[in-house]
Amino acid sequence: MAQIVRTPSRVAHGASAALLLTLLLAGCDQRSTDPGLGTPAQFSRAISLPDLHTQLTSGPARVDVRVMPGGLIARRIEIKGADEMKRPEEIRSRVTAISASGDHGTVTLALGGLQVGFTASTTFRPDDGKGEDGGSMALADFVARVQAELAAGSHPAVKAQRSPPTQPQAPGDAAFTATQLKLDHEADHPVIKLNITADNLITNQTPPPDGWLKVLGLMIELRSDTKLREEMPDIEGEHEFEGFVQSVDATAGTVTLKNGTVIRIVAGTEIEGKEGESDEHLASLADVQAALTAGKTVKAEGEGLVTTATPLTIDAIEIEFAVEEADEVHALPPTP
Repeated sequence: MAQIVRTPSRVAHGASAALLLTLLLAGCDQRSTDPGLGTPAQFSRAISLPDLHTQLTSGPARVDVRVMPGGLIARRIEIKGADEMKRPEEIRSRVTAISASGDHGTVTLALGGLQVGFTASTTFRPDDGKGEDGGSMALADFVARVQAELAAGSHPAVKAQRSPPTQPQAPGDAAFTATQLKLDHEADHPVIKLNITADNLITNQTPPPDGWLKVLGLMIELRSDTKLREEMPDIEGEHEFEGFVQSVDATAGTVTLKNGTVIRIVAGTEIEGKEGESDEHLASLADVQAALTAGKTVKAEGEGLVTTATPLTIDAIEIEFAVEEADEVHALPPTP
């Protein structure tokens, strides 16, 4: 029988990082044994399922849910700061179908078969690989491009965004009409960024799984290896970034994107690693350098704190590196 969380769960307690951020050192690979690394920055802390429930009973919150590909199992859930609730809500997933009639239509996602609606008011954008808008597309052109990629056996994906509703959406309500749809060829790991309440969190008295996060009508499983984290309250003003990697300086712990943005890997940076033998996600700067040396195209994305405006320099809170498939790179439009 399922019920709202009341009792402790078997979800693993992760070890929390020690102390607050002291010095932002010149970036170092998180796997370095250099004694100059010092104490890791505490950008977030590990929490338990009851902790998550306690946070949600105190009021609505924005969650960042990372879902394992091919199913509805959460690999990580993070509660974000209150300022995040004002930002656009977001869904990222591979596309299995797209259809349109006149000035409206739907995109069917691999993420639980969820359908995202779009209208003539939706902004459609290509993926330029730099984290920039890359211009806009007409509704018909966007639909035709996705249909062509599907017909060619490719794996198109989208990032769907909308303005957050005044009140968090009911758990069983699957409606999501995008104000912006962007082609997002690195969405093989589905993501949901949504405002939720305690009503969205359910526990299972006969695990596994330990419980579910019910959002947009989807029952996302929480298992013993699901990472639960809470962003530290003093971490505000995060800057999201994404783009193709131009170069890596493993000694300095920096990654330079093709648009000139410099990403610093500091002691508290979390690098999202590989999940399986066939996973093209890279777990370290050494992996990224090896991929570049082999002539592969690597995309980086994540969020961090801006330390310098010119050139834009960001201390990464979390970062994910992935090898772009050749057909996806070729499908990107020329940079304006």
